[in-house]
Amino acid sequence: MQPNQVLTKEIWNAFVSQSSVEAELPNIEPHLQQVWARCRRQQRHDHWSMPHRAKGVTYASIQKSKASFLNIAIPAIEDIYEYLESESCAFVISDEAGCTLYLCADSAMKVKLDTLGIQEGVYWREGIMGNNAISSAMHLAKATQTAGFEHFKEALHGFAVYAAPVFGDTGTALGCVALVLPVEKASVSALGLIHSASRDIASQMQAESMLTESNQHLSEVHVLLEGVEEGVLAWYPNGKIHYLNQKGCDLLGLTVSELGREISSILTMPQRVHQAIKQGVGLDMVDTTIESKGRLISLVMSLKIVKNAQNTTHCYIALLYPIKHIRDLVHQHVGNRARLTFDDIVGGSDAMLRVVRQARHAAKGRGPVLLHGEDGIGKSHLAQAIHNGSDRHGQPFIAINCQAIPKELMASEFLGSALESEHSSVSKFELANGGTLFLDQVECLSSEVQAALLHLLKTGLINRMNGNIVSVDVRIVATSNVDLDQYVVEKHFRRQLLLELQTFDIHVSPLRDRIEDVPILVKRKLTHLEAEKKTSLTLSQEALSFLMRYRWPGNHRELRNVIERSANFSDGSVIRVKDLPDIILTATEHGQVGDKPLHSNSLIDSEKMTIIRSALDCRGKIGSMCEDLKVGRTTLWRKLKNYDIDVNDYK
Repeated sequence: MQPNQVLTKEIWNAFVSQSSVEAELPNIEPHLQQVWARCRRQQRHDHWSMPHRAKGVTYASIQKSKASFLNIAIPAIEDIYEYLESESCAFVISDEAGCTLYLCADSAMKVKLDTLGIQEGVYWREGIMGNNAISSAMHLAKATQTAGFEHFKEALHGFAVYAAPVFGDTGTALGCVALVLPVEKASVSALGLIHSASRDIASQMQAESMLTESNQHLSEVHVLLEGVEEGVLAWYPNGKIHYLNQKGCDLLGLTVSELGREISSILTMPQRVHQAIKQGVGLDMVDTTIESKGRLISLVMSLKIVKNAQNTTHCYIALLYPIKHIRDLVHQHVGNRARLTFDDIVGGSDAMLRVVRQARHAAKGRGPVLLHGEDGIGKSHLAQAIHNGSDRHGQPFIAINCQAIPKELMASEFLGSALESEHSSVSKFELANGGTLFLDQVECLSSEVQAALLHLLKTGLINRMNGNIVSVDVRIVATSNVDLDQYVVEKHFRRQLLLELQTFDIHVSPLRDRIEDVPILVKRKLTHLEAEKKTSLTLSQEALSFLMRYRWPGNHRELRNVIERSANFSDGSVIRVKDLPDIILTATEHGQVGDKPLHSNSLIDSEKMTIIRSALDCRGKIGSMCEDLKVGRTTLWRKLKNYDIDVNDYK
């Protein structure tokens, strides 16, 4: 025996033979004396009871719960065991409760341990086995050794056990690893060995956890990328493709087998992309063309440059959108304003019925439509009805106010910007592909766009500003409130373009030429206001007579505004003469609008207007009106009755 073992045996003999466990013993660590005292109260030092062992389903369940720990700990322990296979030893892996989950030993050591009942499933509990390194290591949370006579149980005096806990990344104990040697082979280096093994296992566990978490996140990202609407293509600076989602495969005509290949071997990127990569700047929604295996593919691309921690380029990610997808988005969120149908076109006059009849015929055709007439007569409503009455309903309806686009930007708006510009865009003709392009105030088009429109109407092709020639299926509905023939004479508008647009030429008369439509238009507007205000609204007959005598230079738009304004001024559900704007009353009183005479200007009308003006000035008070008109009450009442004037309308 080693000298320190002799000392330990003497101390152990003295402890187990003394009558009191509280007696102080020299040359012994206080912790060891406390452990021995605790063991002596529970058991005999010279009696060995077979330790408790987990078996069957219970043991299988414990092992399953520790599968990730064992998958790393067992290979690590086996590597050390293989290194020490010439030595008589055993390695133990236990969980945090001390249950033996794995045990490997040479034949001689296995016989010794089997004799004591120590095998897989056994719990290293102090209350049964006495003090031991495994229970102490878990209790003290540090590497611990218990050798020879340091054990309270005499049956373990032939062993030296070295144990170290294994902690997870959260600081909680996952289990313990231990080395069992014959006591005569006890070594100071054994504790360092097992402590190093526990730290290596903990490090591998942490790395495995991080890898699992990263893989989980990567799987989530892949699922997300497979679910997005755009194609996703990613490649490293060395040109190797490392990701391509299914949408990208479909768009570029590739397969996932292209992963790992040189991107230049299967795709030819436009110069714009190479320039962006060289300058280290991304691209945002640029209209471009990629050559994929000899096939040219027009699409919209965004390029993202991903940097690493050292601020150098890690990879490039291209988000790819099909041109049709962009068109559909614009159609859905911007251009889909064709809400009206022919049922929404109001008018009972012969002129308006003729317009609707012509428009219905135009809806069944395929050629361009030209709607002309004064501003505010509802040409845009008619354009929507033509679109919804055609076989293109449900397709894009792109409405463009040509007057609102600056001349210098008109070409790029209609033909798409060139690739050299900061943000390239899809042409308006392409956005309307398959549907209708509504050109409001077509006379405002620049000569360049007029030429492109004429070329489109003749050939179905447009020459984009980037040089690409694109086939487009679009129907043109245009409006104008000027004399286009005069514009042609003055060389502001192309004669051939006008002839093309006149395939269906529809003139909409001003409201003053079909004054019989006023009551119908008023009723439609009141219906809309009733829905907004949630109250009934009517127009007095006298107020309607004023509206019927007005010439409406602003047409439908002016009429709608007058009705809405009058409804807001009304103090009840009936709109009366007093609620009408002064311009209606003044123009009617003087018998004209501007320099144009009213339809009726007789003496009777003049007398009636004089009485109405007095009613307005006197707020419907009969006495004041008699003084103003210099007539008696009886005469005034008779005239009010003859002209069907209700003074309550003016109070």
